[in-house]
Amino acid sequence: MSKPINDDPMEFLSRAFIGGSSHAIESQEAQGQTELVNSDVLPTKIGEDGKERLEAAGVVFGKICDGDELFQDVTLPEGWEKQPTEHSMWSELIDDKGKKRASIFYKAAFYDRKAFMQID
Repeated sequence: MSKPINDDPMEFLSRAFIGGSSHAIESQEAQGQTELVNSDVLPTKIGEDGKERLEAAGVVFGKICDGDELFQDVTLPEGWEKQPTEHSMWSELIDDKGKKRASIFYKAAFYDRKAFMQID
């Protein structure tokens, strides 16, 4: 994924100065969602037997991202994609038939960054 806003304190301070700290945090979370759905990674923390179920469906898991143990490289099957939801901390993994396969949580806030996935 690209460099998260929480790695750039000046960007965070600029956004906080313009719109207040809650605006800056919401902006971080929205940017994190955008980066996640446009990347080739998924969270390393996956619910019980989730990784095995996704592998059986054709998801190929790679290495854990350098410097960011929250995520690992993946290759999704043809036609699968990640889609944002209306809530900036939740996205969905959708298969080639439009079926939701997983819910993806990513909180990109600098003070409490976390990510996990729940398989449907």
